[in-house]
Amino acid sequence: MNSESFAPILPYIFILIGIAFILIGVLVKSNLERLSKTGERCEGIVFQLGYKDSIGPRSDTITKDKITIRFVTQKNEWITEDLDTNFMITRFGQFKEGQTVPVIYDPTNPVDFALDIKQSPRTIKTLFAFIGIVLVGVGIYKLLAA
Repeated sequence: MNSESFAPILPYIFILIGIAFILIGVLVKSNLERLSKTGERCEGIVFQLGYKDSIGPRSDTITKDKITIRFVTQKNEWITEDLDTNFMITRFGQFKEGQTVPVIYDPTNPVDFALDIKQSPRTIKTLFAFIGIVLVGVGIYKLLAA
């Protein structure tokens, strides 16, 4: 398929991808948002920092992106699980092994947890929605320009 035969559908691709980004930004809830209403809070520790399994070489990664948290529930259950970092912005050096962190967890399923930090998942969700709006705008512009 050459670029000329691809050009007529390109605006629709931009629009569809843009709508997907908008829907993710608006409809998908982070663990923190979901657990903030019904979850129980406790203190945990950053048990271990490491690298997530992924495809391809890891030589270009300087930050450890796998964060293992350990905490004790109110029922005295020890939980040691990897943190789900979806919709969470982490920066280099933000967490250190042994650091105390506030945890919020689902009392019926304690391995479903999030860090109860001040960082709002709305930042990432707003970014997703903004990128979606830009992509839809580019798609509409390309449609009108054709």
